[in-house]
Amino acid sequence: MRKLTGRSGTSPLQDSFPVSTTTAPRTVHDPVVAAVLTWWDDYGRPLPWRASRDVYAIWVSEVMSAQTSVARAAAAWTRWMARWPTVRALAAASLADVLGEWQGLGYPRRARDLHRSARIVAERGWPDPLTELPGVGDYVATAIRCFAREEPVLPLDVNTRRVLARRFPEGVDTAGDPWRAGQALMELGQRICTTRPLCVLCPVADGCPVAASGDDPAPRARRQARYEGSLRQRRGRLLARVLAEGEVTLGDADRRAATQLVAEGLLGVHEGCLRIGE
Repeated sequence: MRKLTGRSGTSPLQDSFPVSTTTAPRTVHDPVVAAVLTWWDDYGRPLPWRASRDVYAIWVSEVMSAQTSVARAAAAWTRWMARWPTVRALAAASLADVLGEWQGLGYPRRARDLHRSARIVAERGWPDPLTELPGVGDYVATAIRCFAREEPVLPLDVNTRRVLARRFPEGVDTAGDPWRAGQALMELGQRICTTRPLCVLCPVADGCPVAASGDDPAPRARRQARYEGSLRQRRGRLLARVLAEGEVTLGDADRRAATQLVAEGLLGVHEGCLRIGE
């Protein structure tokens, strides 16, 4: 496992927040990308993590933003970073505290993986590749490279994939200003080039084959299963109850929900009671 280094290749990456603020805009040669950047400069949301280039801060923001609204993630991220401003601070926290702070964001496995990974980083340093960490896949690793290290790579989430499929079917060059281009293309997909695109508001509608023809090559998002009454809701309720009460007897718990939560390491069993795992 190799440790990541800073841009000079000699000093380790910082793990505190923040590291730096937004860098000055740089030149992009593609006029369509430039038009997207101009739109984003005028209308981009002031998300709190955009003031940082800290690997840990960006990592937390990306994990929180997955399957969670940006507004909710932004509020949660601000609280989280105030409580655990460094990866070592998170590593020193208990899983119970981490899961408690995560309440309301859904999919608590993400919090468990953050906590496990923080302890690995605190002990061994940042790995290269980052995908060696629990819960860090190709998308999150690429997002960290783009948004923390400003490398010329483009994170491909459902929003950027939709924009590329519609407006840049032959690919896009973001090398001139990768950080801003990554932010801008993602936000364009989140707010304008949505599943039902708002072409009348799009800064690059002229020349877009979808706006002209209506034929849409973008992949369709899968419909989420009903939450009300689902096992996911039951799991969430049981986990919240254990967090609030400290422990719940097995005989008084939803057995199927408990089985899954124990299998995932979120809960443990001690003397016939469910408790937060470690």
